[in-house]
Amino acid sequence: MKIIFKSILTVCIVLFITSCSEKEKKEEKFTITGEVTGFPDGTKFYLRNLATDAVFDSTTVENNNFKFEGHLYSPPEQIWLNASVDKKFIYTNLIIGNDNITVKGDISDFPWNVNIKGSKTQEDFNFSQSLTKENNIKRDSLVQAFMKLSQEKRQEIGSEIWKDIRKLDSITQSSRINYIKSHPNTYTSVIELGYLKNQLPKDTIQKIYENYTPEIKESKYAKVVEVYLRENIAKIGDKFHDFEGMNQKGEKVKFSNIRGEYTLLDFTAAYCGPCIQAADELVEINKEYSDSLKIVSFTQDPKKDIWLKSLERDKVTWNSIWDGKGRYSETSIKYGIQGIPTFVLINPEGIIIDKWSGYGKGSILSHLKKKLSQK
Repeated sequence: MKIIFKSILTVCIVLFITSCSEKEKKEEKFTITGEVTGFPDGTKFYLRNLATDAVFDSTTVENNNFKFEGHLYSPPEQIWLNASVDKKFIYTNLIIGNDNITVKGDISDFPWNVNIKGSKTQEDFNFSQSLTKENNIKRDSLVQAFMKLSQEKRQEIGSEIWKDIRKLDSITQSSRINYIKSHPNTYTSVIELGYLKNQLPKDTIQKIYENYTPEIKESKYAKVVEVYLRENIAKIGDKFHDFEGMNQKGEKVKFSNIRGEYTLLDFTAAYCGPCIQAADELVEINKEYSDSLKIVSFTQDPKKDIWLKSLERDKVTWNSIWDGKGRYSETSIKYGIQGIPTFVLINPEGIIIDKWSGYGKGSILSHLKKKLSQK
């Protein structure tokens, strides 16, 4: 009996510890407490996920204070904290986990001089930003000066302004690369390396990557670098990368089995403004070129329900593929997706014959007409 009782007691203790551990994990959350001046009562602040461009929370300013509470499922996350006052977009950047964050500052301090504390990843990011802050402020000032010019003046002196901006960008990029190399124990370093990987030789990237801690190497941000080092990133003239995922009918599909004679691979996301603008043109192309071209969309949405709702909104009848990994999917990394929308045109032999990013009215048709007329 003693042995049985002891076994039961041991099981109960294990279950209790497991239950407490799971409860603690469930209760893990972030808070963002703001003390800000210059924002009228009722001003709405939003949290926007930089990876998906999706607003996932909002709150209002009351008596110079605001507060967010929530849970991040894959911390640390890159987040935009933003508001609009008198039609002016006000923002600052966060890189946080499920931490207690304080945000202090006047409206004039956004984005570069806001005091943000409470997160180790944020403190690392703050330091990296301090290295380029002066140049960023100058750049913002030059861009605003350019935007205020009349069309005539833009032609006249705009090129000189952009020459100065490019000089600043070059200096800023060097500072960011120096930070990456000298800070192998920060998430900011690996995030920046993911953005700037095309600016460095692969052997240099490999050396930097090897210095990261095991924890950072396991992150989704390091995945971008790891796949970049391991794979041939698709460019014009290369054979397409095959991939699998779920389509909107719930079927598991393989890209190589659903592509057409010519295939337009569309990298997109539900909350991407230019992607939404491109939707009508894609619908027209799907009708006009149905005999010779198939469109296949690959979504960077991590959430299935948001992806499916966007398909209804955009009237997508062709195959849209989802794998739930967002911008950190191996598929997006292998195709070298830096921004969306990105379009990849593949010929009958499976060779990439065109690749471009961004959208302007008629731009997709323009690319297709140019390339398909050569077949």
